[in-house]
Amino acid sequence: MKASAVGIVAVVALAVGFGAGFGLRPILIPTTSAAAVAGVAQPTEEEATDAVRRHKLFTGTSLANATLKLGDCSPGGVGPGVTCMTQLTMDPTRPNAASQNRPIGFARVNGQWEVAVW
Repeated sequence: MKASAVGIVAVVALAVGFGAGFGLRPILIPTTSAAAVAGVAQPTEEEATDAVRRHKLFTGTSLANATLKLGDCSPGGVGPGVTCMTQLTMDPTRPNAASQNRPIGFARVNGQWEVAVW
């Protein structure tokens, strides 16, 4: 077989493989969060935002104006509760306020969600 024919066969095999991978991904890897699958309670976006706004950083900084978009949650690896990916803006009232993508741990304490791991 000539080198050009081998190259064409390799490209076609890769294209078929990638196509099958993208086509079968929703079947092989479910899109629901691990916490929901495991039946672990997780906060709503409003509960998570309230918990972050009540939390004070170790420097004493208040996050009273923080906004939060909640992403996928999974059972907490360090302690009780869940760890969720978030998009956090610490103070959207400041000029050039940037959002941060970061995991934040939440735990239910006395019936209320609190920030457990920052």
